Amino acid sequence: MRQFEAVVDFGGIVVFDDKGLQAHVGSIAEGDNLYRRFTATGDGDKVVEQGIVMPIIGINDSSYRVLVRMDVDASAVPDQLIIVRNASFPLRVTGRLIIADLAVFLEWYPEEGWQRIDVPQGCYAAAVNGCRKVEHHVVVDFGFEIVLTPTDPLAPMTASLRQSMQVLELPG
Repeated sequence: MRQFEAVVDFGGIVVFDDKGLQAHVGSIAEGDNLYRRFTATGDGDKVVEQGIVMPIIGINDSSYRVLVRMDVDASAVPDQLIIVRNASFPLRVTGRLIIADLAVFLEWYPEEGWQRIDVPQGCYAAAVNGCRKVEHHVVVDFGFEIVLTPTDPLAPMTASLRQSMQVLELPG
C-alpha cells in the first residue's frame, strides 16, 4: 500500500500511464491543453476505456489523502468510513503509473506535480472508494482508496464517470 497527498485545484485527480498516454496522444508539447482535447472530442472516453487514464472528477479543490493498494492487501480504510464506491475502471500499466491533479491535462508540464505509483506492469480493474470521517458534524479526515485487482485481459469499464465522488460535503 502507498499513501499520497493529492492537492486538487482543478476539480479532479487523474491516475494515468505516462507511456500509454504518450503512445495514444503522440507528441505532447509543454503547455498543451489535453483537457480540451479529451472533453471536446470522444478522445476522453477512449483514454478511459482503454485504461490509459482513470479520473476522479467533480470533487472539491482541497488536499486529499489517497491510498493505493492491491486487492489482496488489507484495507486501511474501515468500511464505515467509505461513503461512495465507483468500480471498475480499466487500467493498463505499460510504463509509470502517475497520480496528479487534473490540472496536469489543462496545461501539460511533464513531471510537475506528478507522483509515481509503483505497481507492476499489466492490466488492472481499479475501484475507487471515497472516504470521510466526521466528528461533531465536521469532516476531520477524507480522501480516496484506490484498489487494484490484476486482470487479463483488460477489464471492461463498468464505473460511471457521472458518479458523484464528493467526500467533503455533508448531507443537507
